[in-house]
Amino acid sequence: MFRHKNTVDLKEENKKTVVIKDASLVGATAISTPKVVTPKTDTEMIKELLEKNLKWSQIIYEQNRKINNKLMWSAIFSWFRVLLILVPLILAAWFLPPLLKNLQNTYGGLLGGKTVSVEPNTKSIDQLMKLLPLDPAKQEQLKALLK
Repeated sequence: MFRHKNTVDLKEENKKTVVIKDASLVGATAISTPKVVTPKTDTEMIKELLEKNLKWSQIIYEQNRKINNKLMWSAIFSWFRVLLILVPLILAAWFLPPLLKNLQNTYGGLLGGKTVSVEPNTKSIDQLMKLLPLDPAKQEQLKALLK
């Protein structure tokens, strides 16, 4: 997946010695002295590769931890969103029928459903007449007017 610039095949490295010219002397009039680098042994190469592998593994682990954290919060907020929608619906189903029944009883005549009697309640009128300071003749007149 990743190709590193400084990787050399182990088989080729063991066959030859690598010659690197000194960069400060390149292009100078004097003869440059080549630096001879001895090839690394297999154990050193394996150790270097293991260290690189460990660093990459740590980077990937940190990325995975962040992604896992974001996924967890995403799941929590999606459940919160579902509850935000369902709770009002459940509360409406719970409290709305009694309110609708009360509205139907109150405004049933206007909606064409239940007819409400227009007859006055005689018991309440009698109680009201007892509270008012009227003589009996006036009370009879008032009852006749209300009926």
